[in-house]
Parts: sequence; C-alpha cells; structure tokens
Amino acid sequence: MPDASDFDYLVVAHTHWDREWYVPFEVFRLRLGTVVDGVLDTLEADPAFTSFTLDGQAIVLEDYADVRPENADRLRALLAARRLEAGPWYVLPDEILVGGESLVRNLLLGRRVCRRFGVEPTAAGYEPDSFGHPAQIPQVLAGFGLGTFLFSRGIGDQIDDVGVVFRWRSAGSEVVAQQFLPHYDNFARLWTVEDARERVNEIVARFGPLLERAGVGTVLLANGSDHLPIQPRLPEMCRELGPSFRIGQFADFRPSAEGLPVYEGELVGSRLQNLLRGVNSSRVYIKQANERAERRLLDIETVASLRALRDGAPFPHSDIRLAWRDLLRNHPHDSICGCSCDEVHRDMLVRYEQLDRTLEIVGQEALGVGGALVNPLPYARRRVVGDGVVELDGFEGRRAEPAPFAPEALPAGFELVFEDEPDVGDLYTFCPGGTVRRAELVGSRTMPDGSLELEHALPGIRIATVARAVLGRIELRTTVDNDAEDHRLRVFVAVTGAPDVVRAEGQFAVLHRPLRPVPPRAQWVEPPVPTAHTLGAVALGPVALLTKGIPEYEASPDGLRLTLLRCVGTISRPAGLPTRPLAAGPDIATPDGQCLGRHVFEYALQTGADRLSDAALVRAGQDYRTDFLTGDPFAPPLRITGDVVYSCLKGAEDGDGAVLRLFNPNPGPEEVGIDGVELVERIRLDEEAAEGGGMVLEPAQIATFRLRGSLVRER
Repeated sequence: MPDASDFDYLVVAHTHWDREWYVPFEVFRLRLGTVVDGVLDTLEADPAFTSFTLDGQAIVLEDYADVRPENADRLRALLAARRLEAGPWYVLPDEILVGGESLVRNLLLGRRVCRRFGVEPTAAGYEPDSFGHPAQIPQVLAGFGLGTFLFSRGIGDQIDDVGVVFRWRSAGSEVVAQQFLPHYDNFARLWTVEDARERVNEIVARFGPLLERAGVGTVLLANGSDHLPIQPRLPEMCRELGPSFRIGQFADFRPSAEGLPVYEGELVGSRLQNLLRGVNSSRVYIKQANERAERRLLDIETVASLRALRDGAPFPHSDIRLAWRDLLRNHPHDSICGCSCDEVHRDMLVRYEQLDRTLEIVGQEALGVGGALVNPLPYARRRVVGDGVVELDGFEGRRAEPAPFAPEALPAGFELVFEDEPDVGDLYTFCPGGTVRRAELVGSRTMPDGSLELEHALPGIRIATVARAVLGRIELRTTVDNDAEDHRLRVFVAVTGAPDVVRAEGQFAVLHRPLRPVPPRAQWVEPPVPTAHTLGAVALGPVALLTKGIPEYEASPDGLRLTLLRCVGTISRPAGLPTRPLAAGPDIATPDGQCLGRHVFEYALQTGADRLSDAALVRAGQDYRTDFLTGDPFAPPLRITGDVVYSCLKGAEDGDGAVLRLFNPNPGPEEVGIDGVELVERIRLDEEAAEGGGMVLEPAQIATFRLRGSLVRER
C-alpha cells in the first residue's frame, strides 16, 4: 500500500466559474470581478504564487475585461507571463446536450479569444464539471492538439478495469484521461498545513493504489471550487508541506501514455460523482430552442459557403463567428441543462431570439431573394411544399413546381399512447412519486388530407396530436396544454421483438447502448438510470423515432418512450432522493420549471430502421429536421458520395478556402467522393495541420477537408 511519501504533488490553484446558475449572469459577473481582482493582486505581489487557472474557458477573460476594463493590461501581462491559464474552451459546455459542431466551434472560439488576449490556450483538455462525456471527445480534443483530458463526473465501473488514469480512445485518436481524485475541489478550503496533510493522506489512501497501478507518480491536487477566491497562503503552505509540492497548471500534468489501459466509449457513469442526466428532460423548451438555433445557423453557414464556392462571393466570416459566439453563450452546463434559476432561462430565451434576428440578416445575404427552394444538405431529398412534393439534389437551389401526391394512409390500427407519472425530483433528477397513468383518448377524426387528429386527456393535461403519413414516415405534431405540476409526460411507441441493443444519434457518432443497463458492480453515488440521450434519432429494431430538440428517451423490451415534459419546481431537492441520495445544488424554487402552459413537440416515426446503416439513420434524422430554404437558384457546386454523414461546410478559419466536415458512424471503413471543387487536403479538426487518411474514413472517424472553388478571402 503506497503512502504520501511515494508521490509528488502538482497543486493547481483555480476557481470553477459557473457563469450563471442559482443567480443570474449579472450577479456572477460582478462577483467574478472581485475574485479575479484578488487573483491579479496576489500573483503580482507574490512571485512564488506561480500560476492560477481560470477554469478552462476563455469567456472568463472577456467577462472580466468587461467588468474591469481598467485592469485589462494587468490581465494581459499575467497571461503573457504564463501565470494565468485559460481555455481551451470558450465556455464549459454540457457536452451531451449540444451538437458535435458546437463542440468544435467552442474550441475554435476559445482559441481565438485566448489569442486575442495574447496567449495560447491551455494544452490540457479540461472539463471539470460537465455531466458526462460523449464517446468522440478524445477525437475532438486530439484534433486540437490536446493530449490530456481532466474530468470529475462520468466514471462508472470502468474504474475497476482502467483505473483513474487511462488512455481514452476513439477512432484511433486518444488522450490520457485523469479522473480528479475524486473531484475538482480535492485540495480546496484549506485552513492549516495540518488540514492539507490530512487531505493528502485521505487521497493517497483512497486512490494511491490506482495511481501506482498506472505508474503515475504525481497526484493532481485542485485548490479551488465553485466561485472560490484565490488562497494567498497557498505557496507558504506548499513550502511547509515540503519540496514534493509545487504550484503549477493543469497543462503541467502530462503522464506518459505508455502501458496505460485503453477505454473506448462514452463516460456516463456515476460511481464517484453525481452524473445528473435528468437534465436531459428539464425545461425541454430550452432544448428545442437550441436545436432550432443550431440547425438554422449550420444551414445558413452552408448556404453562404456554397455561394462562395459557386461565384466567388466573400464568405461572411465575422458575421458567422458572431452568431456562433452568441449561440455558445447558451451552452454552459448549468444553462443548456435547464438546472438554473428561472431568470437564467428567461435570459436564454431572449438570447435565442436575438440570435434569430442576427441569422435573419445573415441568411438573407447568403440566400438571396430568387424565390428558389434550396437544399442545405448534400443528399437528394424530397419535402412537402404546399399541396405537393418537391425533390432537390444535394446542395441544389431550384425554382420548382410541387408535384402532386396522394395522401398516404396511416397504418391500420395506428394509435399513440401517452403516459404520465408523478415526479418528486428536481431539475437535475427524475424521481418517481406514484403510479403511471395512461392518457384517455377523448377524440379522433380523419381529415381530408389523410391526417389523423387525436385528442387525449389527463388530469390537468390536454394533448392534441396531428399525425400524417408522408415521405415514408409518420410525422407527428403534439400540442400539450399543461396545468399540472410535478410530473413527467412521455409518449410510448410499441416495438415487437425488440433487440438487445438500441441505437441513438450522438456527437459525430451513433451509440449502440444495451437495452438493459448493466447492473453496477459496486454501489454508485448516484444509481444508474434507464433513460438516455439522443441528438435526434433513436432506433430500436425496425422502429426509429426522429425528433426535433427532444433529447430524452428510454428503450425497453416493449418499445421506446420519449419524454415530452418533465415538470418540477426546484433546482435541487435536499439529500435523500431514492434516485439520487446526495444533493446536487441549492434548493431554490423554480416555478417556471413546472412548464405550465402550451408546448408543441415535433417528432416522427419511421419503420424499416433495422435496414438502415448507422450513417443512414443519422441522415434520416437530418432529413426530418431540415427544411428547404428559399433563395437564389443554383446548380450544386460540389457533390459528396459515400455512406457517411455531413457535418458542416464553412469558411476556413484562416480564410483560405472552404472546410467540409464529414463523419463515419458505421462499424466499417467508408470511402468518400468529393466532386466539383478542388480538394486541397485533409486537415486536422482545428484546421492548423494536415492529416493523413485520404478519402477513406475509418469506423467512427471524423474527417475535415480543405476545398477551393472560387471561394475568396473576405474583403
């Protein structure tokens, strides 16, 4: 059994800064001014306090410069001296509730902001408090030259197999992952040197054998927590603790990967820390607004890139970056998760509305006014327009008269089941509080166009659904008038002969999850839950659900359940919930979290999903979510072939050409064809280095290509 003398200690002073949470942004912004004032004063006064970390997000630099413009030069001086560590993210996101492109743009903007303040972002992939981590994060981080991943939440029983330091891999890319021991506050709130020694002994007693097994001789000690100020006596305490203690940065933690075990897959366990994935269904209206904003921004960015490739129009780099910045400011984990005070989420809706105004102007410039229908996806697609159907080639804009089509009949005996149950949990966690009730069907009528109108009722809940069979799927629009509190409303779709695996669209991936979660090997801090996340498509055998901003599903042997509303009235219940024994935050009332009033949900049912490849499943979800736009007519300036998924077409960060990103969620390699433009090179995700691989995408691989047509640098 190792003891404290067997290790060296890297002490990282930091503050974890929730930009908005249990109080609004404006309150935390003023507190940030006071905290960073103390950091600047302390670092300037004491050269022995060599470094302080500003929480892995560059937006802290912008916020502090806003609240203390007179201190901007002091801030820049300490950044230039490498005594302040910032980035690599722009904001610390919830990695699961936002799209894959949003994660990439977050890192791109974080780098750009750090450089604007005269410093490179940290070389550490630091994500202290996100509520779980998608399987493709190693590939994303490695694509930005980041070699480590430091996290607190997400480890499950993998800890028995790979320990607390391991190689986390996806598609051949990997990072060295370090579980905080056990949290990012493991060396915070120290009053005496004896306090520090006791803390170290506790950490070594609990985790020393796992570090020894990994061959890691350095213990990472995090001196900070949520909104805590700097501790000026830290250098003095380290001197008293001995020469094995040194103050440094998270980027200084670089354990060798040699001999470390490998893990592949998502990190969504809660053995050491609460995972809190009940946030998938908190304030679903926020998730819907975000999905609409991401989709619209990507569509407009695509069309602007097509215009630039087609006729040499300048790509609107500045406008598009501004739009991404405004979107990303809604992606911090306490924001997009819906687990903050009501004021925060009202502010978010305003920010989405403001972004929509920006996109209206940028979209007009990109699309033109030619009255043609525009397909912003690279696949040939059909859409219902008015009373007919229009088919467009991929990346095509064309004036087209809709072709007549006969209404399609819904399957015989089609029905929709709504289930509701009491929820005594909070914005972080669902907790059942009574019997599941099925809604009563109180009305049904078939319309002349073949659609079916259904009316269901529950105490305090009225549900109206329009279902129509069109383009090979059943599209559903459900309007819920909710006057009930403390409950969870779900729609249930039966599946006969369900397999043991459910497929769900994720960030640059399709996740194959077991139908029945594997029972934990040991007691977890938070018991695992049967619900999970999808970015839009989820398939169980022959049945797929395609959704617009409805991210929580549950798969079971009898079928799929999709959460429409989860209505609760507090940020966090006190400790003692059966589904979450520990508290997760303050018990602050959130009346808006009850989601009273009218809500509209759009989703679709598609059969034959078992015949779709993983890539085709994601494309089906993209097709359902993405409407044709209206603008100038044009022939497709490029064509893409291969069983892969389109992610984005954008102006290159350096202004040199366009950037096309694709990914392959299939279990085997896929060859891609790109025709109609000059393919310059395949490049790294951060666009700063070439990358091998040619035109073959290995399983789970993300590929980024630099293209040129007549695209020119913005003037």
